Amino acid sequence: MILGIDAGTSAVKLAVLDEGRVCATHYQPNHDTTAHTLQQALEQSKINALPITHVAVTGLNGSRCGAECLGLPRCTVSELDAIGCAGAFLSGKSEALVVNMGTGTTFVLAQNGTYTHLGGTGIGGGTLMGLGRGLLGVHTPDELFQLANQGDMGHVDLRIGDLFVGSETLDPTLTSSNLAKASPDSTRADWSAGLLNLVLECTGTMAMLACGAHQVSDVVLLGALTRLPQAKARFQVFTQFYAPNYVIAPHADCATAIGTALLTKENTSWI
Repeated sequence: MILGIDAGTSAVKLAVLDEGRVCATHYQPNHDTTAHTLQQALEQSKINALPITHVAVTGLNGSRCGAECLGLPRCTVSELDAIGCAGAFLSGKSEALVVNMGTGTTFVLAQNGTYTHLGGTGIGGGTLMGLGRGLLGVHTPDELFQLANQGDMGHVDLRIGDLFVGSETLDPTLTSSNLAKASPDSTRADWSAGLLNLVLECTGTMAMLACGAHQVSDVVLLGALTRLPQAKARFQVFTQFYAPNYVIAPHADCATAIGTALLTKENTSWI
């Protein structure tokens, strides 16, 4: 069994694979040092009780996550390759635009086992929490998401339907200008819904443009933000009104850890 570790800025993600089969995953928010977070993740998930033989690591904090303490052969994997590999594997698609919505957002083109980094954006989960702290005094993701679930983004976002009745390609519920309708009457919940929608729509729109530039018809979405009901609903709207098909991958929150474990088949640099 191979343990894949994605030690990111805001969370540590784990995945255990056995002959290409996902046996276990775990997502642990990073509230302390990355090494301490990894230890917490292993203990809470009980993954360390599994017969793991090798460890593969990726992520910005990969070199500081403490994987060497496991005392197993380990290697380091390119995070961009892990994102592309995971998106292709989990979606079953040989060609797709893989979008990883983490603290920021990364775009990787997966084509028959080749993974090309197309770029990225600083808009992601970190943006959402920074705006939530600064504008609303919200300090945890759960608090912001619960607020958003109670709010109405139509109270802060200017929609197509606010301007005219819409058209064949412009549904009245689509956003014309994010947060442009916010007023003193807008509640914290409305603001939360609008902020979440801002991040999701920016990601969806950039993915659509990237697909057009590279003639790709499928978008595979990874990252913790995909677990939100609002994400599923918003990307269904993108699929309905734009050409690409948006798919939220299974195990999306731990997908890069899965890709990291998968890529060890090609890695012989164990230490």
